[in-house]
Amino acid sequence: MTAIAKRRLFCTICAAAIAPGLASAATITTWDTANVVVGPADLPDGETGFSVIYDRDLGGLDPLISGAASNGRIAYSEPEATSPGLRVENDAYELGGPAPKDVASGCIMASSASTCDGPFQSGKRFKQQLTGIGEVDLVFGVDVTTDPVDQDGVLSVDAPVGYQVYHRLVNLTGQSIESFSIQLGSGIGDNFVASSAGDGLSFSAAFTSGPQDLNAFSQYPFGLFGDASTNPNFTIDGFFDTQRTGFDLDMTEDLITSGDMYGSYSDTFGAWMSQEMAPDGLFWDFDGDPTTDALLLAWQTPDGAWEVRREATTTCTDPADLTTCSYGTTLDSYTTFADVAGAADFLGLSLAAGEVETGLIEDLANLNENYAILVDDTYQQDRFTLRVSTVASVAAVPLPATAPLLIAGLGAMGFARRRRRQS
Repeated sequence: MTAIAKRRLFCTICAAAIAPGLASAATITTWDTANVVVGPADLPDGETGFSVIYDRDLGGLDPLISGAASNGRIAYSEPEATSPGLRVENDAYELGGPAPKDVASGCIMASSASTCDGPFQSGKRFKQQLTGIGEVDLVFGVDVTTDPVDQDGVLSVDAPVGYQVYHRLVNLTGQSIESFSIQLGSGIGDNFVASSAGDGLSFSAAFTSGPQDLNAFSQYPFGLFGDASTNPNFTIDGFFDTQRTGFDLDMTEDLITSGDMYGSYSDTFGAWMSQEMAPDGLFWDFDGDPTTDALLLAWQTPDGAWEVRREATTTCTDPADLTTCSYGTTLDSYTTFADVAGAADFLGLSLAAGEVETGLIEDLANLNENYAILVDDTYQQDRFTLRVSTVASVAAVPLPATAPLLIAGLGAMGFARRRRRQS
């Protein structure tokens, strides 16, 4: 049986289990930070904070004193998001797609000013950075006596989807990741207990917002892999490929596990790379706004050459003094250069003047996860755990051999190194 067939079978079984009259939805109340050292608030704009997640309830103690260990953290950058970096929103809303639209009870999202149904790129997705191989436990409070409510205060009895999760996993482990899982349960660290069938806690089979109506799916960012003709939010294809790429996921009631990778990511980069393994890119700040993503124009190939895949000259226009920028134009033929200065010169831009900068293509370490969680009033506990587990790849992916020398050379020449933004 294929993974898609298994997910559809699970959807049919679960849909019968949550038929009207059998159970009512419960409310996910908050992120429980008893096992977290929450990051600082009120950081200067552009600065990044971290809420570090540990393998036990800290009880107010310093992690060093308690002997706690950590494999992950939640990152947030002002002004897009604030401490602690993650929050639960209880506000029923309609999901995208054709009518009749599915209704979600709320969402788990970044602690930003956006809402569950906020516009594209409004800062909804929380960023869970994986700093070690192993398990990371996020704990959430539950109130089984209260139904979720919509923005008018009306009970959301028609919200079978549960809570959509806007989740991004960032590999900062220093190793390539071969596989991962996302699991529901209770407890933290060695006291974690997996959720069991029919206990009122599950991944939502009614969430079908993925390709081919998948209940859970993963994808690398569209700016690197995607076909603009299929997405109204983009005007240019992905930098590396027009086909989406990510991991196939197999979802059961309480467990999401990764399978093989689909698309071209593994053909070019192997297993899911750690951020510091990513190749360098040449970035153009086309809109002059440091809070938005710069446009990737070229990248350094494994042999050390620079390959230009986009041009800058036709990307932006300035009608009536209002800059309008698309996301570039893919060149019909690629041109390689021995050094980054030659690539910038070809594009009509200047490294020395700060029009373009070099930096890691960090999105190659970022994997977006899409799924939903359903809790009903038969659940017997006041909190649950969302556990992410990772397995390292046996084969490491090395940095291009020429990268350290090139980086040092650019610094000596006075060229700007792109300021790193936390993914």
